[in-house]
Amino acid sequence: MSSHVYVCIIAALAILVAACAGCAAPDQPETASVNDGDAAALLIRLQSEITVALEDLDDRLAYAAFDLGETDLSGDDAHAVLANLSAADPSIVDCTVSDAGGTIIAAEPAAYRGIEGAEIRGQAHVRHILATKRPIMSEVITVAEDFPATVITAPVFTNESLFIGFASVVFRPENLIAGVAGPAANGTPYQVMVIQTDGRVLYDTDPAQVGKMTFEDPLYADYPDLLEVARRVADERYGTAAYEFTADGGQAVQKEIAWTTAGLHGVEWRVAVIRAV
Repeated sequence: MSSHVYVCIIAALAILVAACAGCAAPDQPETASVNDGDAAALLIRLQSEITVALEDLDDRLAYAAFDLGETDLSGDDAHAVLANLSAADPSIVDCTVSDAGGTIIAAEPAAYRGIEGAEIRGQAHVRHILATKRPIMSEVITVAEDFPATVITAPVFTNESLFIGFASVVFRPENLIAGVAGPAANGTPYQVMVIQTDGRVLYDTDPAQVGKMTFEDPLYADYPDLLEVARRVADERYGTAAYEFTADGGQAVQKEIAWTTAGLHGVEWRVAVIRAV
């Protein structure tokens, strides 16, 4: 391949990274380019496929919510709709439907029916949907099932457009992201990390990092460069940076990171690729 063609490919990839980020935030400044074409291509793929995976869950939920609008929400037909939805993706833990007061009235699979009757009006995403009647995705929260997960919620209306409640998909983001990041990064020198804007690690190539709160975990307290970069990642929708990190008392390693943003219903996930220099 000629150097001219190679430079053109890298330039095109960098433009695509900027364009992808710009689609979600057209008023943001132009993105910094990533360090090489391989990183750019991986970042584009991750952003695209994670977004598609989230939108697929959202679409399936919307169809289920429509079908639920034609049922008795606590009846067998509603349970059948929820059971089908819960089997749609391996990242889904369970699916529920709640009434207009914020009480869960049906849940599937059957192992989770014990949460029926739980009052969840106090959760932020539930308050949102009850107030706006519009879909929403939560950040990772402790759900009624008593474990950390993310929830996508959609309103349920009758044929007469009467709001009667909402349907929810409860899923583990690390499992959803792993289905994308594992195949995409396999055989590359890159670590993949996805975090919330509060610094919570949703996915990392190193499973031990999942669930850590970057700004609170003592593991990172002695690394001001890393924390400064982490704050940039949390605050900025896309960019590049470098930092130094020493793990397990070993030698300091210089790392480079490039990141962009994926998400759903206004909730943003920072998607990053990292490599040791």
